[in-house]
Amino acid sequence: MSLRKTKKQAQPESKIYIGSKVFDVFLILFMLILSVIFLYPFLNVVATSLSSNRMITTGQVTFFPRELMVDGYKMLFKEQNILGAYWNTIVIAVGTMVISLSLTSLMAYVMMVPDFVLRKQLSVFLLITMFFSGGTVPTYLLIQNLGLYNSWWSLILPNAVTAYNVFVYRSFYKGISPEIREAARIDGAGDLKILTKIYVPLSKALYATFGLFSVVGVWNSYYEALLYIKDPGKQPIQMLLRKIVFTSGTANMADSQQMISNGAMNQLNVQYACVIATIGPILLVYPFIQKYFAQGMQVGAVKG
Repeated sequence: MSLRKTKKQAQPESKIYIGSKVFDVFLILFMLILSVIFLYPFLNVVATSLSSNRMITTGQVTFFPRELMVDGYKMLFKEQNILGAYWNTIVIAVGTMVISLSLTSLMAYVMMVPDFVLRKQLSVFLLITMFFSGGTVPTYLLIQNLGLYNSWWSLILPNAVTAYNVFVYRSFYKGISPEIREAARIDGAGDLKILTKIYVPLSKALYATFGLFSVVGVWNSYYEALLYIKDPGKQPIQMLLRKIVFTSGTANMADSQQMISNGAMNQLNVQYACVIATIGPILLVYPFIQKYFAQGMQVGAVKG
């Protein structure tokens, strides 16, 4: 009897094991297909930027470059202002990230402290900003009246604090044991020291996630620069690349247009080279913070 029971118990376990394996195989195949769907456009852009005009016009470019050529990148980096535009974008993106992380941390911390008097009023004020915005024209007038027009500050300060980020930071800080804060207060630490010495080191994943969001948001944006920055020497890389994409040429317009008309180069070579030049720095930075970014996404999904 005991032997028969053992066999009966073993059969369901084997079925569960087989079913789990089948599900794992199905999940792996599904993720592979999904990866191809997401990667194909990027690989196609890279391949097209490096392929000859004949291969592009005949539709023979897929994942890999055909008849390798780099004339599109040569034309792009002959642009006189491109290095300066890259520097402007780096300054704006890093400045926005530092100010955003600092101010959001300070606001989230005071809203987390139980004995802060204006905690409820400040929460209501921030909540209102999530549903209503001033609009383009009032914001433009405000930028002018504050003397920020045609300066980097017009791109940095409006993105410094958002209500959503403050609420997420506050939820994350609440997940940290309050006993740690109380012990630090007993030892004589002030609120600023508690924030910088305790909460900030324990929130690396949070800062990596929202720091990356901030940099990517500024790096990909050109609309605010189009409105507020008129000096070409202060414009970010997106404005320069936008001009190149829409005009299908660079500062060496005659050279590029002549090569395109002669069939020596396709206009997609220059345009897709602009796309790669824009997203390239972000792709280089992301692997170094991928671990913290993944942790921050998981924490944001659990705590709230």
